[in-house]
Amino acid sequence: MSTVGSETVEQAAVPGSAGWWLERRARDDRRRPRVDGLSIERMIITAIAVVDEEGLDALTVRRLAADLETGSASLYRHVASRDELLVLMVDHVLGEIVFPDEHLPARARVEGLATELRRVLMAHPHLLPALTASPLLGPNAMRGAERGLADMLDVGFEPAAAVPGYLALIDYVLGTVYFDTSSAGQGTRAASERRELIEALPTEVFPTLRGNEEEFATPSVEEVFTFGLVTFLDGMESRFPLT
Repeated sequence: MSTVGSETVEQAAVPGSAGWWLERRARDDRRRPRVDGLSIERMIITAIAVVDEEGLDALTVRRLAADLETGSASLYRHVASRDELLVLMVDHVLGEIVFPDEHLPARARVEGLATELRRVLMAHPHLLPALTASPLLGPNAMRGAERGLADMLDVGFEPAAAVPGYLALIDYVLGTVYFDTSSAGQGTRAASERRELIEALPTEVFPTLRGNEEEFATPSVEEVFTFGLVTFLDGMESRFPLT
């Protein structure tokens, strides 16, 4: 809160912050279904469809209202701003993650969850910029964190290694998704383009690339991701003895 003159002014929590999610949860618990059939779920699904098809810039409150055949005022009864809507969209997409079977070995569950997170994010590349707008603290993000950290602990890592290890793994997944869905990533990772470029390089200047051109040009983005994921976990198991 801040004080202006003799008046106390409530400051709204930043969309996506812990305080905002707590306020949102309390407000949703009090909310009654509207007779017009417009729900926040319907708004989010429609908004994601717009972004998937046309990109993030295409999403405006006015555009969303038109697609839902309603007025902007109706949308503002559910969200106070476009920023709030983006936070809810990101968490909704994280809800698409299918958790690995709990009966699988713990290491397989860790690899499976990381791969599944990548799959879901790769399916919504235009929404990725919204991931940087706020921390991932929504209910679906928290469910993912609960499962992910529990799996790391089940592998046998002590909490001092499991927690930063889990967070580093999330960073790795996000980094590969950002790069592999960018125009730069798509260009530099295309096997045919890599091979064509390397074959044109003078051997005397680039002896290492020319000497390993087949190996350098062959791997797909998924193969590179899997190699990094497995190597990361192998390194953790080597550095931190399992309990």
